[in-house]
Amino acid sequence: MKKNMLVLIIGLMITGLYACNKNSNFDPQGGELPTHYISFRDSSFSPSILTVANGSSITFLNQTNTAFTLVGDDSSFLKPVVIDANSFYFFKPDTANAVSVQIYIPYHNVERPTARGTIILNP
Repeated sequence: MKKNMLVLIIGLMITGLYACNKNSNFDPQGGELPTHYISFRDSSFSPSILTVANGSSITFLNQTNTAFTLVGDDSSFLKPVVIDANSFYFFKPDTANAVSVQIYIPYHNVERPTARGTIILNP
């Protein structure tokens, strides 16, 4: 009985170790480039200007206790989206046609219009 219990415990430990092992085939949402973070707190975005490589992804973090609406000044890149309190929004601009020019994506918080920022995509 003790031997069976010991085998069971060892089996569970080994299973637990394999379950915690990282999968080397993990493909993050942002593809090959890492995501960049823009946080909103204290009525402002940080950083307010973010320069990234074309094809990069951006994750907006709402670090407040209230939801807000994020919108691009030109909605062709960033359409209005509500980001819940203490939540996030993953954004990857569709820039396949603009591979040789720098693209500026200004955005703001609808509820606090003075909270503004800009994403600059470099070719």
